Amino acid sequence: MKALVNLVRLSRPSHWLKNGFVFAALVFARKMTDAAAVVKVIEAFAAFCLASSAVYALNDVVDRREDAQHPSKRNRPVASGAVGVGTAVALGFVLAAGAVVMASHVGGAFAATVAFYLALMLAYILGLKRVAILDVLVIASGFVIRAYAGGVAIRAVDPNVEISYWLLLCTLTLSLFLGFAKRESERVALGEDASASRPLAWGLYTERSLAHMMTVSAGLAIVTYMLYTVSERTIREVAHHEWMFITVLPVIYAVFRFYHMAITGRAGDPVDMVRRDPAFVVALVVWLAMVAGLLFAV
Repeated sequence: MKALVNLVRLSRPSHWLKNGFVFAALVFARKMTDAAAVVKVIEAFAAFCLASSAVYALNDVVDRREDAQHPSKRNRPVASGAVGVGTAVALGFVLAAGAVVMASHVGGAFAATVAFYLALMLAYILGLKRVAILDVLVIASGFVIRAYAGGVAIRAVDPNVEISYWLLLCTLTLSLFLGFAKRESERVALGEDASASRPLAWGLYTERSLAHMMTVSAGLAIVTYMLYTVSERTIREVAHHEWMFITVLPVIYAVFRFYHMAITGRAGDPVDMVRRDPAFVVALVVWLAMVAGLLFAV
């Protein structure tokens, strides 16, 4: 039983929340009441849960020595020795195969998208994660792929659905901000030990450079979302009115809240923020409620 629990921990089901990006297209394409589209996106979400868990398992194998020197990551199953390297690798490949098989039930284009995500993440695990700036770009691209994949899944039901590239840009800029904020939080929290727990060119991630990267990416995230809410296409095809712009308010609060947590060394993964920062969670809930209200009630 304990072995099974450790395998579940290795899969990190609590991080499946990140795969919620696949639902973005369902909401902004106004397909929430289309049963067939909802089923496809749920299947897409499940496929990405398997895919992301495969990535976590393989990543923990590659990082096991560095994780062993980290104050919290040392408790991960592979780093602590609770799960063997061979077992973790086998689990990773089984989950990846399961993700591709499940994705094929959604559609060929979606299966290709999942396969590309897995290939990109494998490249990240094997080396790209050690290249400063590129490491954050790759992680951000993973979130963009999730958002894009949601639209691809809906297209399997309705080929006329258009994937909003504004939405993809919003996802990219927000993910970049979250990635750079996480690096700043690690730098503040770990200090000189950061290089031991994450081999990286930390010379490019100085306090000053990360401050600029966070500021620029935070500004881009907010402005891009602002432009999306007031774009003619959004007003015409998504919102059907001009009030979508007011949803920018909780977005601004959440971004600045995360920024503050990062510079004080308390912002790790967004999932961790959801767990331990009620104010951040409230901002997300308010944003979701506002979007739902404006899209489906107005």
